[in-house]
Amino acid sequence: MDRINFLKDLNRKYFNGELSTNFLTRLQQLPVDRPDVFSFVERMFNFVRLSGIPAKDLSLFHADVMGTLLARILPGGWGGKIPPITVQGRHAIIDTYIGNNPYLKSNGKTMLDIGCGFPPFTTIEVSNYLKNWKVVGADPSLPAYLVYDEDGNYATFDDTKSIVYFQPAIPSIDNWNSLLSDVSATKKRFEQLLNEFLINPKTEGFPRLEIDPIKSYETEFLSFKNGGIGEIEIEEKDVIRCFNVMYYFDNNFQDKALNWFSQKTVEGGIVMVGGDWAHSTECYYHLFQKESGELRKKEFSFSIDCISPFAIVTWYTNFGDDWQKLDLVKYIKIIRSNEEFMDEFNAFHDSQRARNKLCPRDSQGYYGDIDHTLSPIELWSKIRAMHDELIEAGFVQKVVKVLQLSGIKARVNEVNHIAIEL
Repeated sequence: MDRINFLKDLNRKYFNGELSTNFLTRLQQLPVDRPDVFSFVERMFNFVRLSGIPAKDLSLFHADVMGTLLARILPGGWGGKIPPITVQGRHAIIDTYIGNNPYLKSNGKTMLDIGCGFPPFTTIEVSNYLKNWKVVGADPSLPAYLVYDEDGNYATFDDTKSIVYFQPAIPSIDNWNSLLSDVSATKKRFEQLLNEFLINPKTEGFPRLEIDPIKSYETEFLSFKNGGIGEIEIEEKDVIRCFNVMYYFDNNFQDKALNWFSQKTVEGGIVMVGGDWAHSTECYYHLFQKESGELRKKEFSFSIDCISPFAIVTWYTNFGDDWQKLDLVKYIKIIRSNEEFMDEFNAFHDSQRARNKLCPRDSQGYYGDIDHTLSPIELWSKIRAMHDELIEAGFVQKVVKVLQLSGIKARVNEVNHIAIEL
């Protein structure tokens, strides 16, 4: 595919030709043999436009992620399979909301975390947080074998010894590029390690092999099932959480998923469906409650950083008519249309970016790049701290007021997210 003309067309169509030269240059890293990536970028640009986000508010970090990392994490890079990407602390704020939820009316303490990924960090974390709850994690990609190399990078294999997924120990763009610059060589290296360890086992340190590794995470209160939505046998639960899964599927599948969730939720229980990224940034979700045998929408909530996100979860979806994304960008557009609020927000937020050297505006007013000396942990800890500063400065309440002035029933929910009554 012709990258240069493709990007020129997108720039003209979605941004009136206003994307910076530096941004477009970095996007020229798009892989020419991956039409799925080209389509994904165009879809994201459409959601950016629907949000009312101008070209100057797309950063060079966005361009890097779109140009390089995106191809690594889409299903097209994994033979059509959804990669079980997992990040520690990703759902921490959602854990808190489950434990202090005004809609949860059932009396039990049971939960299904569907699409838990592997390693199942977020399911372990919610089990640790919700004391004495019976938590079940489920994912169709739970491995039969887990192989670590000498650097702590890992690969998972199914029961036929076919590689399913691999990931760097520290998932930075550079580390991803190192593993994926020659996919065949990386796969062959991990396959050789697996075969070697099956003959001469090594189960401690790096490198090592773990067989049926999910078992090592199970406790009296935590168990796991291998399977996806509608594929596992399970009793009704008080809470079902499904995060960072639905955006891979069309609305027809999502409707069927919600019907299955309804069947597996106790009366008065809740279902939370949405997405987020590291440290619960770019968080959004619909909350349903089971009433009179049916799931009913109660709230749509999102974190304030979705207004001006550092990453791409806000626009990340396989389908342009994704109902959750359309809800999210609809409310962002309303907020961004309030010039008085946006002037105050941008003044505060731009000073945060400049102070932290995280995508500050350049002399032309465009958001720049991150500090590449930061590790991913340091980067997202800083971004989370900036998010919390916005809360402390009262911007969540100000967003709620903007929405209320537009006739929308909005509130600040129990975890300082903007919540829309449905």
